[in-house]
Amino acid sequence: MKIYLAGSCAGEDRTIMMKTAEYIKRHFKECEVYTPFTLKIENAWSYSQEAWSYLVFEKDITALRESDIVIYISKGRISSSGSNFEQGYAFALQKKIFVLQIADTPTSLMTYCGCYNFYNVAPEDIEGAIKFIAQNWERDNLHKHSCRTVLT
Repeated sequence: MKIYLAGSCAGEDRTIMMKTAEYIKRHFKECEVYTPFTLKIENAWSYSQEAWSYLVFEKDITALRESDIVIYISKGRISSSGSNFEQGYAFALQKKIFVLQIADTPTSLMTYCGCYNFYNVAPEDIEGAIKFIAQNWERDNLHKHSCRTVLT
């Protein structure tokens, strides 16, 4: 199974993403986790910024296409544009997307409606949510958990 982990990796968010990748590996049996924030482009310094950007973009797009599910760590309305793109692209590919919103803030209706299941969780509860997803991701009758506030 291939899992794409989407979310911001800036500052303290990187620690959350690294821990989430560990939780995924712990609770999903025999999975491969793609984490865009760990991507290394060989000889990156020999490329222009634009050329390097296209290489990263293509690797991320390929990983999204090959993924079975996408787990998106969201910070609500302040989520990164890159992560929002990843969710939208995965939705267009009809991937099962699980959004774990770690901020106690409103979310976009696009984020909420564009996923298979949505969870409001505290950062310290991410592992429990990952465990639940690992045990239930193939069920067709999972019901979307409610969001505290959905905005347009």
